[in-house]
Amino acid sequence: MTIQSIACGKNTITIKTDIPDGANATVAAFVPLINAEEREEAVVLSGAIPEPGGRFPGRKLCEEDVVSKNGSLTIPRNDGFDLLVARFCVSAGGGLLSGVKYVTDFLPGFSECAEPVPEISRPLGTWCIAPDEDIEYMRFGVMMDELDEAWLLANEERPDDIIHVWNGREYRFNREVVELHDSFLSKLGRKGIPTLLRFINRKNYQLFEADDAFFRKICHPGYEDDFEGVEMSAVNLRTEESFNYYCACLDFIFCRYASPGSPYGVSYIMDIGNEINSARIWHNAGKMECDAFIEEYSVALRLAWLLSQKYRPGYRVDVSLELNFTKRFVDDPLHYYKGRDCVSLLAACTKRDGDFFWGVSAHPYPEVIENPDFYNDTLPEFSLDTKIISMKNMEVWPAFLSLQEISFNGVPRRVLFDEQGFNTRADDPDTEVKGACAFILAYLKVRQNPGIDMFLINRDVDLGDADEYGLRLGLRYFGGYKDRNHIFPAPGRRKLICDAIAATDSEKEAEWVEFAREKIGRELFDSLLTPPPVTSARS
Repeated sequence: MTIQSIACGKNTITIKTDIPDGANATVAAFVPLINAEEREEAVVLSGAIPEPGGRFPGRKLCEEDVVSKNGSLTIPRNDGFDLLVARFCVSAGGGLLSGVKYVTDFLPGFSECAEPVPEISRPLGTWCIAPDEDIEYMRFGVMMDELDEAWLLANEERPDDIIHVWNGREYRFNREVVELHDSFLSKLGRKGIPTLLRFINRKNYQLFEADDAFFRKICHPGYEDDFEGVEMSAVNLRTEESFNYYCACLDFIFCRYASPGSPYGVSYIMDIGNEINSARIWHNAGKMECDAFIEEYSVALRLAWLLSQKYRPGYRVDVSLELNFTKRFVDDPLHYYKGRDCVSLLAACTKRDGDFFWGVSAHPYPEVIENPDFYNDTLPEFSLDTKIISMKNMEVWPAFLSLQEISFNGVPRRVLFDEQGFNTRADDPDTEVKGACAFILAYLKVRQNPGIDMFLINRDVDLGDADEYGLRLGLRYFGGYKDRNHIFPAPGRRKLICDAIAATDSEKEAEWVEFAREKIGRELFDSLLTPPPVTSARS
């Protein structure tokens, strides 16, 4: 016997099974903690609901004896803990049921919001701190912001903390940090511009620094703070305390920014983590095999999706990946993973435990990030075996996500490009022109591909030479810093790419397309705009 789906209503959880009508069953719910280091499922000989331990050490929240009604088993949703985010186990007929383990569907009345996620008018944008004049000149239709769990959560009680209640408990949020994000997102919301959010866990970066003891509670227990290049930690789902902090933080964000009509801003999509296939740098969980890493990550992604649906049905969560697809950024399989493996394993995990619609936020930078002319990349191939996916062969992503084993109920998963840029090298003034032309070609490729949702430039203004590895990926040149913490660069002169962006989807586009064809080379430009089919041979 199997669990086919689990639906969450306003007050109930309904588990759909193939248990005969009138038969007895036992339903248990657990805090979905995970110990990815233990790979074997517990052996249960009696068919009784297992006690927490081993791979799934989370506390048992309830155990209910239920009579099947045409295969449906219904229990209360909340008895001191919201079972929306629980892991379920069902026993009947002397054995445990296989199949779905988490909520997959929602009953009428679950969410107070009935508004569908609207279409984004123009899927171009950059970071949310861009000047108003640039947002208007380039007609940006979506922007980007990064929210840090370690900074948002208040590690000590302050009189002006913002209070948010989740699961019956009060959680405190740092007003200074929250209102800084509000100042950007609310301004965009008033313009009707949504913000793609990226959820990260970073101890310190320029303006804010989390208390070390508090950060230890919420960072992954494998986090390698002794590694010089580490930037961010993976989510910690090993303890109930850190699980609660993670869920409360997400619930606060979705309540504030995903709720229709919110005065603080509007969001429809969130990345969980950053470039997780380069985990040692951007999503550090210590040494882990890829399958164990993704097993754990899949739960973090699922929890975000479940919590988001309370406030905005159809809200999307994405896995964030850098450009390495069938190779690793560094040849270290316990810290760096192949993007293709990450997505394949993620799809297997979510299909096994109850699938939901997640997408991919990819960063298809040029092969050599210092050079903007991605059209001259040598590694990209139009094949599912390609080593990398840059803007040159971006068509590989939609082809891969449409595979049956990756898709969601036969519907291809979607990809968006929420971080890429065109570096302007100090030693090569011509890179400014190359970057503008490269953008034109890349945008045309995105626009003609229905499987790609948006295109966001890395940043609005270059940082100083000592920051961001010396790269100049902004739309404007660096004009100094506005603040002593080197957080907000003052906008310098606009680069030529700004005019190229402004020309797209306007009467000036044809002129710019012809200019880019001439600079890139007509034959090369046209060949990349009409690429060969993606080959499906896989190694």
